[in-house]
This record gives sequence, C-alpha cells and structure tokens, in this order.
Amino acid sequence: MATSAQLFEEPFDADEYIERLAWRTPGGGSKGGAEAFDPKKLLEEFANHIEELKQLDERIQRKVEKLEQQCHREAKEFAHKVQELQRSNQVAFQHFQELDDHISYVATKVCHLGDQLEGVNTPRQRAVEAQRLMTYFNEFLDGELRSDVFNNPDKIKEAADIIQKLHLIAQELPFDRFADVKAKIASKYHDLERQLIQEFTAAQRRGEIGRMREVAAVLLHFKGYAHCIDVYIKQCQEGAYMQNNVFEDTALLCQRVNKQVGEVFSSPEMVMAKLIQNIFENKLQDYGTGC
Repeated sequence: MATSAQLFEEPFDADEYIERLAWRTPGGGSKGGAEAFDPKKLLEEFANHIEELKQLDERIQRKVEKLEQQCHREAKEFAHKVQELQRSNQVAFQHFQELDDHISYVATKVCHLGDQLEGVNTPRQRAVEAQRLMTYFNEFLDGELRSDVFNNPDKIKEAADIIQKLHLIAQELPFDRFADVKAKIASKYHDLERQLIQEFTAAQRRGEIGRMREVAAVLLHFKGYAHCIDVYIKQCQEGAYMQNNVFEDTALLCQRVNKQVGEVFSSPEMVMAKLIQNIFENKLQDYGTGC
C-alpha cells in the first residue's frame, strides 16, 4: 500500500500517483498478463486508499482549523496590544508636550530671574568697587598707605590695578582742593609703573615668558606700556649681531623673536613692526650709508 507521504512529493501528479498505486497492487498491473489482472483487488485497494485519504484529509482539516483559530486568537491579542501601545503613546506624547511647555516656562522664568539678578548685582558690584577705591583713596588723602596691597611686593599686580583706577579718578578732581593727593597718586602710579618695567626687564633676561606676558598685560593700561615695548626691543637685540652679514643676523633675529612676541604681547604685529623699524633706523640704514 502506498504511504500518505507520497501525496506531498513535489511536484504532485495525480495520474502518475494512481498509476504507481496500481502497479504496486498485486493483480493490478500487467506483469503477469491479462490472466494475472484482478480488478476486485484493484478496486479494494483503491477503496481502502480513498478511505485513508479521507482520514488524512480530516486530520489535516482539523489541524488547519486549529491553526486558524490560534492565528485569529493571536491576531486579536496583537491588535489589542497595538491599541494599548497607541493609547500609551498618545499619553506619553501628551506628557511630553506638557513637559516641554513646562521647561519653556521655567527657562523663561530663569532668564527673567537672571536678568533681574544681574540688574541688582551689577550696581552692587560697582558700589562695592567704589567703596573699595574710596578706602584706598582715603589712605592717599591721609598720607599713610596702610593697606598690605601697597606694601607687599607679591601684590604688585593688584596694586597696579588699583592705582591705575585711582589715577583716572584723580584726573577728574579739581586741582586746587586735591593737588596734594593727586600728586601722591601720580607718584605711586609712576613708581609702580617703574617697578613693573623693571620686573618685565628681569623676566626677559631670565627668559620667563609667562611672567613677561603677565606683566605686559598689567602695563597695557599704563602710559609706560610703550616704554615696556622699547625695553623689550632693545634687550632682544643684545648679542644678535655677531656675524659679518648684518642682513642674515637680522633675519635670524626676527625669526627667533617672532614667536616670543606672539606669546608675550597682545598686539604682536605692532611690536614686530616697531622692532623692524628700529633695526632699520639703527642698523640697516647706517650699514647702507657706510657702503
């Protein structure tokens, strides 16, 4: 008897399948001639096989129905989950919009509060700074500098900032009433300016680029800043002209100094231009005349 697995052979051909079934049935083929052919056995085999196919069809149908029911059930479950996720997504989106609106509201309040605090703090800082300057001004008015900032060499940067501001204030005061204090402030101003230039000169000789940059930044607000540049230009040329070719020495000097000028001064182009002008007026111009 043919097995049911043969039904699922690919490709399935019904005529070929019946022909194979007939050949396998005893008395159903033509191997023994017409005498060996037995139609009853062939009919019985066909009837049994048809019954077997009916049972197989019923089993397959029940399995299909079971799978369809399972698919419908899973489809309903997934549809329900999708609806829940959509509702959850809508709620989450609504919460996100509410949170975004709240963040915008808080940010607006913070900016407004920051503006208010700045409006309050700026005048307060100015008042504190004015009070501090008035305290130092009183010391010049009394003729005795008691504050540590004016007596401690390590605080020369802070002292320079104070005296520079006091010097600007003193220029606005009437000369007849404040001549003495104006003179004292001017004297301290020039004294600190001289100390800063000396400190810059010493730092240049030691090769301390950081200290040179720090002192130059303080001197930038003083009238003696130009003198600081002149001192730098003079010192950087010491020992620079050692060869017979002054032009080659000049090129090497400018190459060496260019990087240092950029690290020390806030306007390196102006310093380099002044250096080149100084070299031309004191070296190259005389060299050309001598030739």
